[in-house]
Amino acid sequence: MLTVKAMTGGEGYAANHLSNSDYYAEGETVIGQWMGRGAELLGLEGQVTMEQFEAMRQAVHPLTGEFLRQRKNADRVVERTTETGETIVDERKARNLYDCTVSAPKALSVLAMVDLRVIEAHRAGVSAIVREMEGVAGARIRKLGANDTRITSNLVIARYDHTASRALDPQVHTHLVAGNLTFDGVENVWKALDATQVYLQAEYLTEVYRNAAGRVLNRLGYQIEDRFEHGKDNGFGIVGIEEATLEKFSRRTEQKEAAIQEFIREHGRQPSKNEISQLVHETRDPKLKAITTEEVLAQQRARLSPDEVETLESMRQAALARGSLEEHAAAAPALAFAREHIFERLSVAKDYELKMEALRHGRGRVELPDLKAAVLSDVASGAMLSARGELATQQTLERERRMVATINKGIGQHEALGRGRQFVVSDRLGPEQKAAVLGALASRDFAFHISGAAGVGKTTLLKDLKRGLSEARRSVVAVAPSTSAVEELQREGFPHAMTVARLLVDPQQRRGAGRSGAHRRRSGDGGQPGYGRVAAARSIERGAPSDGGRYQTDQECGAGGCVAYFRTQFQSRWRFGAKSTAATQ
Repeated sequence: MLTVKAMTGGEGYAANHLSNSDYYAEGETVIGQWMGRGAELLGLEGQVTMEQFEAMRQAVHPLTGEFLRQRKNADRVVERTTETGETIVDERKARNLYDCTVSAPKALSVLAMVDLRVIEAHRAGVSAIVREMEGVAGARIRKLGANDTRITSNLVIARYDHTASRALDPQVHTHLVAGNLTFDGVENVWKALDATQVYLQAEYLTEVYRNAAGRVLNRLGYQIEDRFEHGKDNGFGIVGIEEATLEKFSRRTEQKEAAIQEFIREHGRQPSKNEISQLVHETRDPKLKAITTEEVLAQQRARLSPDEVETLESMRQAALARGSLEEHAAAAPALAFAREHIFERLSVAKDYELKMEALRHGRGRVELPDLKAAVLSDVASGAMLSARGELATQQTLERERRMVATINKGIGQHEALGRGRQFVVSDRLGPEQKAAVLGALASRDFAFHISGAAGVGKTTLLKDLKRGLSEARRSVVAVAPSTSAVEELQREGFPHAMTVARLLVDPQQRRGAGRSGAHRRRSGDGGQPGYGRVAAARSIERGAPSDGGRYQTDQECGAGGCVAYFRTQFQSRWRFGAKSTAATQ
């Protein structure tokens, strides 16, 4: 699994943390290694010295001491005006480092206690991630009024390999610490790194790691198996290692889950990914334990039962005896599976979303270069359309056109949801929430969409919207794309909320929904219902409002043909929350 954390400051990070394997062992030091094409451009290779790391952190040349970036660490000043009219000047420090942590599956870490060869699988996965990360590294373009990002394909990375967690559980992981540096070959200058795509593609990069690591484990004689948690893919395990054994060495996971539950009790909602990252950081013991590596290993082994020790040792011996279990699978079937799975939910998908799903399907068996070639082949043949890093098919675009037409046809054609009745919104809601409720009740359109950033109170305002609809003598059917979203709606006062899947397969529920005057379909925070199963256009959830109140179709041609991108211009939309953004599809 890959997690990415941006760091300002970072003084002493290498000496105090990276050079220790999450515990302090006197006389033992973890030596970093330089990686990345950016490091090569600076003449950095082999072992990382503290002086070199500090140069990377400060964005200075390790040989000349010259400052490399175009901005200093604290030279960006932003003025903002408060509600009272007061002007506040903020000095924003640039990021110094990006700590990209790659964690091995728990089964691999446990197996490494008896077979150090499996760490080779982890290293192979890390190398695969670095190659892909460099492929999406970029720098911002600001010349002549431009506001864009140029792919630079180089990073300056100091790599540190660790084998234990802060709780001293076996946890093979690697810190890929990238400097806020990348070389723009077009302008021939060093710039600050634009890591946007690294963040966006973290799940894809995780699958790149799992595929490469799984392939090496198979080569070493071990068989991997997919793991699932709450119905979602959760990486892979290794056949022969029981869940109970893994749970013995998951104390950090227990601390994380406890922190999440406390957050939910305090805030009444699930934390975001960034909030979970902060919770994990806050629950980590800030002090390193003083202990030797031998003592750490002895403590870990002591937590295994005799049967578990025998099982792990037997697995090692059997793997050595049987040799490679590596299996090569063609990329085309995995891509076909991903295409069917992804385009059931989306009309247009990012290319890395498709590759991610294909890697999951062929985990440990598909070569990434073969998969990339299969994608290009599909585009060249017309099976998929490509533009701006996104993919679609003629079928998905036609399906969306039909849905857009249905939405447009219903604009202004219905009685107002609130039937024109006066409604007093609860004082519990903020101004934007109140406006969204009243806007929905006044709507005469076939569809009305409310959007906002996670945590701004979309679900909370539904209670008042439901009350307004009930006072207008309308019934409400609450529908959500996932079980977790349904459970949240049920907690918020919609006891009969159901999944889209249930609505579609249960004739009684469909008849009830057809008789209802108002429908609630939760989306935006979670997944999307299947496009092939329900006419709920994703385009209205990703659009930007305009005065026209109509959808338009923009045509953009890429190397593989033209893709129709629907820019929503739907008038019945309310967007609220300071962090809310609108995207186009």
